[in-house]
Amino acid sequence: MGRPTLAQKRKIFKFLRERDGNKCYLCGNEFISSREPILEHLNDVWSDNREDNLGLAHQSCNIKKANDEDYQRIATNKLEKNESEMYVGESFFRNDEKKEQASTEIEISNKCFAITEEYLVEKILDDGFIDYGGVIPTIVYLARKKIGHGSEQSIRSHLQALTSPVAPYEITKNKKGKKIIKKRTST
Repeated sequence: MGRPTLAQKRKIFKFLRERDGNKCYLCGNEFISSREPILEHLNDVWSDNREDNLGLAHQSCNIKKANDEDYQRIATNKLEKNESEMYVGESFFRNDEKKEQASTEIEISNKCFAITEEYLVEKILDDGFIDYGGVIPTIVYLARKKIGHGSEQSIRSHLQALTSPVAPYEITKNKKGKKIIKKRTST
């Protein structure tokens, strides 16, 4: 995991406060304001963003830790304690976040597919074909209007699926050489 986003940091801070209390893990003093704590890597490896390896500290304590053997020992002990107590908060956050994000993305994708298919069916029933030019932005607009989401890339992918060799629609050219989408005559 790279650097945590602001949303991830908020979750991490909340988790760390629940796990360790609202105090600096190095000096043990309570934080006076919510802006005081910083995210500190217990093993000093900045890319290791597991919650097991993170703690809340004062900026001054974090700087002091670089040359203070007592603070380094506190950090090492804290990391070992976190790992032995199986505080795997990051995996919980990450898995829940990914599941929630995946289910939301799948739901949006399914809705966008339905909107794309519905648009093709209606336009082809009415007109017999659709001019390919402008169809993607039109469907993106409809999707954003109906569900608040819809990217050109996702609509393009759905359109490719609906016009694939086994799908009921095809992209072809009319007599004037313009690309159109029409119902496939044989599937």
